[in-house]
Amino acid sequence: MNGKAKMSVALLLCALLVAAGYILFARDEGGLATVHDGIEIQFVQVAHIDGDSLSALRHESVVLFDVREVPEYSVSHLKDAIRVDPDMSAQDFVERYSDLSKGKTVIFYCSVGQRSSDLADRVQGDLISSGAKAAYNLEGGIFKWHNESRPLYTSGTKPTAYVHPYDPVWGRMVKDQKNTRY
Repeated sequence: MNGKAKMSVALLLCALLVAAGYILFARDEGGLATVHDGIEIQFVQVAHIDGDSLSALRHESVVLFDVREVPEYSVSHLKDAIRVDPDMSAQDFVERYSDLSKGKTVIFYCSVGQRSSDLADRVQGDLISSGAKAAYNLEGGIFKWHNESRPLYTSGTKPTAYVHPYDPVWGRMVKDQKNTRY
């Protein structure tokens, strides 16, 4: 393993240890902040946007990509978000969505930001080269969005209070446990 690969593995392990430790002991916004810090360490090339900044953007100038599995997206998502497979190749993503992203700010999100940061890291250069204005990961993902009582939707534009917790461990990051659904 070369030096760069060793550094990548070390950073990943550090981020995972911090996240895992905090998840086991916390059920609050501080837990998401700690997870986000680990994500920023792991994905240094990815820019992040918070909920207030995203809400301030003009709707027509943004394209949202939900980087979660179908069952998660089915429970709830941000309005007009397009669900994409977390494991989609960069080439497939760019071929499918570069035209849609031209002239727009592209926002990726998942439960906490790990999967979406990974996809953003893999595709942002090509999206910008293809004409996207910018690419961001939503800080804290849909969990933070939900914790801040921001709107979520299901079945198109039908409002919902529910969020998919991903699993029982990561779901501890959702403040309002009664509004989690699988």
